[in-house]
Amino acid sequence: MQEVQALSTVIGHIYEASYHPEKWSVVLEMVAKYTGAHSTAILYKNQDTETQGCSYSYNFPAEDIKKFIDFGVDPNFYLFYEKASIGTAAASDLLVPDRNELEARLGEKYLSVAKSTVFYHMAGGLLYEDDSRIVGIGVMCPKEMGPMNEQQIEKLDMLIPHLQRALIIQNQLHQLNDRVKALHENLDRLLIGLILFDKHLKPVYINPVAKSILKYHPAIRIENGKISASNHEDTEKIHRALNKAISSATADYSDDMSTSLGIKHPECSTMLPVIISPMNGISEGFETESMNAHAAMCFSDPERTYPVEADKLADIYGLTRAEAQVAISMANGLSPSEIAKMNNVQVSTVRSQLKAIYNKIGVKTQAELVKTLLTGPFSSNI
Repeated sequence: MQEVQALSTVIGHIYEASYHPEKWSVVLEMVAKYTGAHSTAILYKNQDTETQGCSYSYNFPAEDIKKFIDFGVDPNFYLFYEKASIGTAAASDLLVPDRNELEARLGEKYLSVAKSTVFYHMAGGLLYEDDSRIVGIGVMCPKEMGPMNEQQIEKLDMLIPHLQRALIIQNQLHQLNDRVKALHENLDRLLIGLILFDKHLKPVYINPVAKSILKYHPAIRIENGKISASNHEDTEKIHRALNKAISSATADYSDDMSTSLGIKHPECSTMLPVIISPMNGISEGFETESMNAHAAMCFSDPERTYPVEADKLADIYGLTRAEAQVAISMANGLSPSEIAKMNNVQVSTVRSQLKAIYNKIGVKTQAELVKTLLTGPFSSNI
């Protein structure tokens, strides 16, 4: 139970960071503690300039970040790109178990730089690729700590799809200049459930993903105009968190008044991760008709993918049924190897299908495919 609660809490904060980027340092600290790593960072490789950088980090000393950036491009990027699918957690020491072979692959120059830094042992996962960047999460340990084991990598692997979705959400929001306009035009397109509440705990906005989860998930529902859970205790927790957030919004507190919850139902094997945060109410809040939102509730179902109808997708883009299913699986965070295993086919078959999908839909990368499916006309049918 504690393990499930810990995972649920980390996931909730990951989604919070998608619209509060200043929270990434907290999220990365939680990822480090959950996986047992020393340091974590969101890293990127520039496609055109063959340079690299660090967007956010935890326990990554400034001098080590400088060494990482000045080196050029970490050879682990190429190792992961070759041997691990985008969206899959891995560790260099596990991808190439023979240390002599790994050191030969990484090169003497890299090893001389890395030996005195926190990134001597590198693990992580590539999160997405577009025309300009490859973005990944680095999970690092200094030499004296030793490499991460398979159990630690499995923990990271459970977080990767949520990190992918959160960064996609963040990138979408970053493209918008006006905050209120961004909320009005794009909340329907979020990959997570979102409900906005007024000061009386009345929902004033529910996005399509939230409507879908409320419709099928037994742990949570709207009842008599109020949000409630399947048991009284969880309902009280939600209402207390909403009142806390609303008090913060109306009083304009500067401290973090967000609350992370895990809502459980006996029929479900995992908790529903929930994060409840304040909004700035009348001064800057989301306005719908004459109503103002003072609190936001975000949640997602780890056991359920976001539905895009395969038949409609196939009809619009001329895909085969199998290609449509592969496209939907990619949009829901599965890697080619996971799709191949699920469909009992070779990974090479999935990669061939992806090439056909990219050509037919008119995209070049996984990120563009996900954006097309999850912010296109299909979102209105969720």
